[in-house]
Amino acid sequence: MRAIWRPVLDRIAPYEAGPPLEALARQLGVADLVRLSANEHPTGPSPRVVEAIAREAPRAHLYPDGGSTALRGALAARLGVDAGQIVVGNGADELLGLVAWAALDPGDEVVVPVPSFEPYTTVVALAGGVAVGSPLAKYETDLDDLRRRVGPRTKALIICSPHNPAATIVRRAPLLALLDALAADPPLVVLDEAYRDFCDDPEYPDGVALLRRYPRLIVLRTFSKIAGLAGLRVGYAVGSAETIERLNRTRAPYNVNRLGQVAALAALEDEAHRERTRALVIAERRFLCAELSRRGYTFPPSQANFLLVEVPDASVARERLLRAGILVRDGAQVGFPGHLRISVGTREASERLLAAL
Repeated sequence: MRAIWRPVLDRIAPYEAGPPLEALARQLGVADLVRLSANEHPTGPSPRVVEAIAREAPRAHLYPDGGSTALRGALAARLGVDAGQIVVGNGADELLGLVAWAALDPGDEVVVPVPSFEPYTTVVALAGGVAVGSPLAKYETDLDDLRRRVGPRTKALIICSPHNPAATIVRRAPLLALLDALAADPPLVVLDEAYRDFCDDPEYPDGVALLRRYPRLIVLRTFSKIAGLAGLRVGYAVGSAETIERLNRTRAPYNVNRLGQVAALAALEDEAHRERTRALVIAERRFLCAELSRRGYTFPPSQANFLLVEVPDASVARERLLRAGILVRDGAQVGFPGHLRISVGTREASERLLAAL
């Protein structure tokens, strides 16, 4: 019998995003369903973004700018790099795929913290590579262990900071020590900074600022979190000009839609909305941490817009919260059984969550 499908697909579980929010609300009979399971923006995008999308919508029949030229130019000016050092993608998920397609030959290794964001290992497997797991030290990325697992077949390391789902960070001094220890001919180091805008730890490093010193570094960022554009899927990678040129060879034409590009530009221009979002998330994170601690719950210190909370009978608690109209992520689905991953929402959402718990 003719074999059609690649055997690797048998090892990959489809990503389960759950039913649409509206369908779930109808199913549960809850009109005011609160989703604290997807690390989404608590209040939504800037009004400028909404206006920009409305202006651009009549041109939806036209292909977008294939190189996201205006957006890359604005990002380059903001970050202090050349536009040729930036590639924009259909979310950071696509950018991970570009790295895998551009760098990995069958059997090449990528060192990945485990548990962590599931697509890391998926893109490696689909490219024919081998994901080498580096266990977390409880909730922290173990950089010493990552370094020990680098071998002759290692093409890349992936570091997630703030970590998803643990919400912890890699601080500047340990990160520099790792990058220096990789010596003169290092593998690629992919630094995923999707949640960086919610950090208030002064020791959190700026990955883009390290690019001149470490040309094999690739920094991933996104408009999904701080800008509230999760529904439009816009992320970007910053690296050396050589790295970005290689990634562009694997990028599909017109990979970022028109509405996403104009929305991201408008979000960049509304600095006040960004700062309000950051202040809101940090304040509500402190409130939620304090109230959960007062009730006896434990969790690692969060530098993201979510908490990973240890909860007795977590699956039962998740179902109880669901019946109360509150969605949270079961930690067992992301490598942390006995935990719930809870997004930081508005004060009203937090108070409903606490009352239900």
